[in-house]
Amino acid sequence: MPRTQSIKHLNHAEPDQVWDAAKRTARLAPGITLLATGLAWAIYSGDPPISNWPWIISVLTAVLCCGGPLLVAFATRGTNSLRAFGLVTSFGFFVIYYFFGVFGYFIYFVFSPMPAFIRWPGLLGGIALTAYWVVMARVSVRHTIEKTPFVAKTFVDEGERYTYSIAQAMKLYERFNSERSPFPKILMYVVMGIAPFYLILSRLLSETFGANGVLLFMAILGMPVSLWFTGVLVRTYLIMIDLPGRLKRQSGKPVIVVE
Repeated sequence: MPRTQSIKHLNHAEPDQVWDAAKRTARLAPGITLLATGLAWAIYSGDPPISNWPWIISVLTAVLCCGGPLLVAFATRGTNSLRAFGLVTSFGFFVIYYFFGVFGYFIYFVFSPMPAFIRWPGLLGGIALTAYWVVMARVSVRHTIEKTPFVAKTFVDEGERYTYSIAQAMKLYERFNSERSPFPKILMYVVMGIAPFYLILSRLLSETFGANGVLLFMAILGMPVSLWFTGVLVRTYLIMIDLPGRLKRQSGKPVIVVE
């Protein structure tokens, strides 16, 4: 049998990892985004309405995170491309980040009625903290890629292609990476100290803002969760999307995801 026919047969026999990941993401996304949509409708579209944008944004996110993975999987069907797998997986991680980071935190500080001297520190502080965590996560992942044997052990050269095992890569990443946690004790002490202060202050400032005090408490406690998923998104992009692209440009070989 010619070598090219043998390779095609092997590729056909392998399960479509990208399509499987897309189906998992498409099943996950509706529950979380529609929950955010329902909460946004109940909280921000009451009588009188504050804004319709929170639930509209949640609906658009639901459409994107349900349809996006399926479109990527359809466009790359049968290839098991690691870059496509990484993109599909990113949609799944973004859904959870959206609930805690975008809906739970940023939408709250943008649309909830509150004094400007509380809104802007909370909003700008969240943006600065997220940007800082993106930079720190990038530095950590780049160190793992460039200064450890992670790439050599994870991306296996099989002659005409590289293969990448998800299970093996996760074990090796935990072994070689020293990523910081977004839940250090000092941060938790700050959160636990600030949240009650904001709740009490909000009740003193206005009845409307005080009624949303639980939302503020959830926003502050949800920020570390959103930071963790921010780091996961950065890691997914650098390892599963950016790195396979560079390997293919350098070697001309596709990077395939395997079980």
